[in-house]
Amino acid sequence: MYFKSILVAMAFATFFVSSYAQDRVVAPIRAYNYKTIPAPPGMAYIPGGSIVVKYGQSDSETSSVKKFSVSSFYIDKTEVTNKQYRDFINWVIDSVAIAAYIKDDQYFNHNSLDSSSRSIRWNKFKHHGRNIMSSKSADIQNKIAPMFDHGQIRKELYSFAFTYLKRGKPGDSKDRFVTESINVYPDTKVWATDFPNSQTDELVAEYFTNPAYDDYPVVGVTWKQARAFAYWRSIHSHTKKSKYIRNFQLPYTLPSEAQWAYAAQGSQEAMEQYNADSTAVPRDKKNRLIANFKQDEGDYTEDGSSYTVPVTSYSPNAFGLYNMEGNVAEWVLDAYNESAWAFVHDQNPVLLYDADSTESNFMKSKVVRGGSWKDNARFLSPYIRDYESQDVPHSYIGFRCVMPAPEILGKRVETRKVRYENKRSSKSDKPMVINTDTSTNTNTNNTNTNTNTNTGTKTNIEETNTK
Repeated sequence: MYFKSILVAMAFATFFVSSYAQDRVVAPIRAYNYKTIPAPPGMAYIPGGSIVVKYGQSDSETSSVKKFSVSSFYIDKTEVTNKQYRDFINWVIDSVAIAAYIKDDQYFNHNSLDSSSRSIRWNKFKHHGRNIMSSKSADIQNKIAPMFDHGQIRKELYSFAFTYLKRGKPGDSKDRFVTESINVYPDTKVWATDFPNSQTDELVAEYFTNPAYDDYPVVGVTWKQARAFAYWRSIHSHTKKSKYIRNFQLPYTLPSEAQWAYAAQGSQEAMEQYNADSTAVPRDKKNRLIANFKQDEGDYTEDGSSYTVPVTSYSPNAFGLYNMEGNVAEWVLDAYNESAWAFVHDQNPVLLYDADSTESNFMKSKVVRGGSWKDNARFLSPYIRDYESQDVPHSYIGFRCVMPAPEILGKRVETRKVRYENKRSSKSDKPMVINTDTSTNTNTNNTNTNTNTNTGTKTNIEETNTK
């Protein structure tokens, strides 16, 4: 009798759930009434849209022009700063100290069966904003003493393991997830190696570590180090998300070249002043420079600085992004190929290839965008492409991060009422649908117009081999 009652109850529950699922009415779509989605701190929302690129050698070659679309995304308003990157490497060295030198069980969570993958209980360390290496505990200092050499933390200890999908050669079918450990400490000597006959001792000694440079863009970082930072930020970022994206698992990455180029279109004022074949100097309406770059041979200072400037210098573009041209050039996700636009997909295009360290520099080439403080005005144009080997850092290359964003459901997709041809027709007559779109917007995407949904213009991106 007991089991019979259970079976009856289960049958009733199944019927109830089934009936509920069948009776559930899908709610009509209501348009999102705001122009943007609140972005995580320090980021800007870039609405999806399309862009036209030119990758051929002749303007008359119609096959050299391609249009592609980019989905909505968030992007850092500024380049990643020295302070932000120091937070990363401080976390790395603290983790090494706890796991390899302190080795105290009280500092680990014990909810894992695998002792080798225990997570650290960071709340056990109270250092008032300082990292563990600055702890005043005599016991901790004794344990971490081997990490120092002549009072400095040994640079080889800044090792960080991150997991990514390693892309093989086209047609190789060997894409696989790999976990790789790399040293993430930036090369502070790039100022001297990039300019061997220039006096840069102060920048070598102070640029990355001195708090006076906290808000300057980090440099001396390779493409892989930039990706490692984005991976760490995805896992350990504690930024407060808006209600709209709170339930999404949105990782940080480097921007694709398409995303970067699309976001750079916000610089309409600058783009009107120069193009791929121009060396015009970008200035505002008051004739003030609006970017940090090399003005002329031996002339670096008219923009206000001889080298880099703080990341919020000058005015932002129409998307609210600072220094998309000048200051430091920026790593993007794509591998470099002169003809990449010809064969990448027309929806969210990206050319991915993870070269091994033993491969040639050509195979390790990654796209760099935006120009820098040491480049002339031509390299600042959003039309120009550049490249560098993925494992070569420079004093003029930095980066910023992006994050995917949900699409805004606007008027074009909201549920609408059906309009009938004749409202006085008899009830027996079948209604004829003549128009279901009651909210026509002349500013929306239309394949037969020349209007860009978000920026108001379409631009051609010249591909130029700048090496």
